[in-house]
Amino acid sequence: MIELIALAGLLIAGLAVVSVVGVVFLVLKLVFWAVFFPIRLLLKLLWLPVGLAMGAVGMVAGVAVLPILAVVALAVLVLGAVAAVLALLVPAIPFILLGFVIWAIMKANRPAPVG
Repeated sequence: MIELIALAGLLIAGLAVVSVVGVVFLVLKLVFWAVFFPIRLLLKLLWLPVGLAMGAVGMVAGVAVLPILAVVALAVLVLGAVAAVLALLVPAIPFILLGFVIWAIMKANRPAPVG
């Protein structure tokens, strides 16, 4: 039982050390953030024209590729519609053939018109 109490004491001491180290690193992080914030802000403001230019280039590339994507999307849509129609008609093929056979038999057994 003493071992468990000692283990709990070690655990509490370890958590205390970790929390102190965490607070120290938090203070360091806040100091570094406050010191380097103006530099970060200046770099972001300097990067703004470059980012806008790259965005414009990307938009032009997107407008250039848009007709190709529209054609591909239309082709996929048409092929999907054809596949859907075939998926509905293929199971009906035996019944359609049976109907043709019955129609052919009925047509062949018709009596000739008397005229």
